[in-house]
Amino acid sequence: MEDIIRKIGREELEILFQMSSSLSSTLELSKILNIIMESAKTLLKAEASSLLLLDETTNELYFASATGDVSERLMSLTVPLDKGIAGVCVRSGAPQIVNDTSAHDQFYPGIDERTGFETRSIIAAPLVISGKTIGVIEVLNKKEGRVWTDADKELIIIIAFQAAQVIQNAQIHLRIREQQSLLRDELDARYAIISASEQFKTVLELAEKVAPSNTSVLLLGENGTGKELVARYIHRMSPRKDRSFIAVNCAAIPVTLLESELFGYEKGAFTGATGLHRGRFELANKGTIFLDEIGDLPLETQSKLLRVLQEREFERLGGSKKIKVDVRVIAATNQNLEEKIKQKLFREDLFYRLNVFPIHIPPLRSRQEDIPLLVQHFLAIFAREMNKNVTKIEDKVMERLLDYPWPGNVRELQNVIERAVVLANSSTITLDCLMLPYKIAKKTSIQGEALKDAVKKFKMNYILDTIERCGGNQRKASKVLGIQPSYLSRILHEYRDKTTS
Repeated sequence: MEDIIRKIGREELEILFQMSSSLSSTLELSKILNIIMESAKTLLKAEASSLLLLDETTNELYFASATGDVSERLMSLTVPLDKGIAGVCVRSGAPQIVNDTSAHDQFYPGIDERTGFETRSIIAAPLVISGKTIGVIEVLNKKEGRVWTDADKELIIIIAFQAAQVIQNAQIHLRIREQQSLLRDELDARYAIISASEQFKTVLELAEKVAPSNTSVLLLGENGTGKELVARYIHRMSPRKDRSFIAVNCAAIPVTLLESELFGYEKGAFTGATGLHRGRFELANKGTIFLDEIGDLPLETQSKLLRVLQEREFERLGGSKKIKVDVRVIAATNQNLEEKIKQKLFREDLFYRLNVFPIHIPPLRSRQEDIPLLVQHFLAIFAREMNKNVTKIEDKVMERLLDYPWPGNVRELQNVIERAVVLANSSTITLDCLMLPYKIAKKTSIQGEALKDAVKKFKMNYILDTIERCGGNQRKASKVLGIQPSYLSRILHEYRDKTTS
C-alpha cells in the first residue's frame, strides 16, 4: 500500500487527505459512504460511483451508497452475486477494469435497463474486512472518453482499503452501542432469575437440556410468570448466545402491521414504505426469536409462520425473493391452544411445530418459597434506583405478601414492591406502604349453615374458584361469571375488608 501511495500525484493526495479528514469527523455509516463515493468520483474523474454491500441471506449485492444522476433509483435495486462486473469483483476478490462494456460478456445490463443510465466503462475494487470480501466499489464512465489506467486502479485500491477500514470502525462502534443498549435493557427488565423452589428448578433443568439444540420450545403459563426470562435463559445457554435475541409481543403489534414487522417489506409494498425494512426474523438470523402471546397471532400470519418453521425461508411483504434464515424459535402463551384449535382460531399443524418441547412455568402462588427472595431482590433494585435507604420488610408485610394469591404473578409482586419503596418514609416497608388490590379469602365450609348463609358462602367459593381457573385475571373471570368487572371488584373488596377487620 505504501508503494502505491508514493506513486500518487499531489492533487490526488490532497483529495485523499480531505476524504480522510471528513471521515474522521463522523461515525454515521450513511455519511461515511457518501463521503467515500463523492471522493472516488472526483479522484477518478468519472460520471458516477457506487458502493454495493453483500447480503449473504439472498446472495445479492445491494446499493448502500451512490452518486450520479440516477443515484436515487439505484437504492432499491440489487445485483445477483453471479452476475456483472461487481459480482466478478466480489467473487474473485480482485480489482476489475472494463473500458468497453459493450464488448465485455460479463457486463450486467439489468441496472442500466431499470435506471436509464448508460454504463460505458467500469473500474471496481473489492471491500475486504479481516480477509472477507463484504462488497465492492464501482466507478463508472471516465470523463472525456478516456480509458481506465493502472494509475486509476491503484487509486481505487486505496479508496477501497480506506472504505473497508472506516466501515469496519463504524460497524464496531454501532455494535458496541447496540450491546450497551441491550445491557441497559436487560438491567431495566430485571432478567435475573430468582428462585429456590423445586418447581422452578425443574423448569431451569428442562431449559438447560433443550438449550444446546435447535428444537422449538413452547413456554406455557399465566401472565407475569417469567416466560421471557426463561426464553432468554435458553438463549444464553445455547450456542447462539453471542447472536441476537429478538423478542416480539404478538398481542402488542396491530394486526395490520404484524406481518411487515415479522417478515419485513420492500420499497413500495404499501403507502409509506419508502425503503427496504428488514423484519424481526431477518434480524434474528443465526440467533433466537421469542414470539410472546403466540395465541393472538392471526390465522393468515400463522400460515406464514408455519412456512418459516418448515422451510426456513420467507418473502418480505411486497417482494418475491426468498430470504433464507437460520433462527431458533421460542414461543409463549397463557392461552389454551388446544381449545383454540377446536374453535378454529389456531392452526393444529402450527401447534405441533411449536409444541415440540413444552415447558410449563408455575404460577407464583404455587411456589411461595420464592416470594421472600423476590421481595428482597426487587427491594434492592428499587431502593438503589430511587436512591432511598430502604432495606427491611416488616414481618406483618411479609405475612400479607405470603397470604396474597398473586393473580399477576411475579410482575405484580414487582409492581407492589416498587410502589412500597415509593411510599416508604423509613428504612422499613410497613403495612401502610402496601397497596394490594384485594385479599382473596380462603374457601370456607358450608356444612351446617343456614340456607341464606350457605348460599353466600357458596357464591364466594364459586367466585374464588373461577378467578383461580382464570389465572387470577379478574376481567376474564367476570366474563365467565357473566357480571361486570366493577361488580366483581366490589365483591372482592367487601371480602377483603371482612378478612382484614
